[in-house]
Amino acid sequence: MEHIATIAKLLGSLFYYPVTHKNNQLMCHTLRQSEGWQESPFAPVLVAIEQESAAQLADDFQQLFEGCDVMPAPPWGSVYLDREQVIFGESTIRFRHFLKDNQLALDTGMREPEDQFGLMLMALAKLADEQDGLSVDRLLQTHLLPWAYRYLTLVQEHARTQTYCLLADIARQWLQLVQEERGITAENLKVYF
Repeated sequence: MEHIATIAKLLGSLFYYPVTHKNNQLMCHTLRQSEGWQESPFAPVLVAIEQESAAQLADDFQQLFEGCDVMPAPPWGSVYLDREQVIFGESTIRFRHFLKDNQLALDTGMREPEDQFGLMLMALAKLADEQDGLSVDRLLQTHLLPWAYRYLTLVQEHARTQTYCLLADIARQWLQLVQEERGITAENLKVYF
């Protein structure tokens, strides 16, 4: 479970905060300082981050994760799982109940949906840290996997930087690996977006 927690924390942060955020900068620096970092699945991302300007990365983060008018890859589960494609939809409420049942609070200080992709990965990391395999599986099966692959495909299609394109690919491959390792079958829910 430790490897699940570690990667979920890293990906969660990279999908929630801009790559240029101080926490992400510190994590990337720490990765680069580790022995054999060039063999890490994150090595291409670390190289891309250095090759792309802070302005390019900020613009891409803004269009992918914050949006102005139309978002090509909304990061909230309810946009994909609710017929009306709204944030704070029924699937958000179900995830909120799941968090409460597991004594998890995702208080970011802002009024935002808890089913944001990066936040969900951070919740997954917390559950994995606590060695709660049943809740890890339930979060993946019921709340994340039914829409995550569609979301990550859209991120890859619409990313303007190599950094976010690579991150989406790494996240997809990692989720597939965890799903296979843990024998998880995602709930078959209709994806509307």
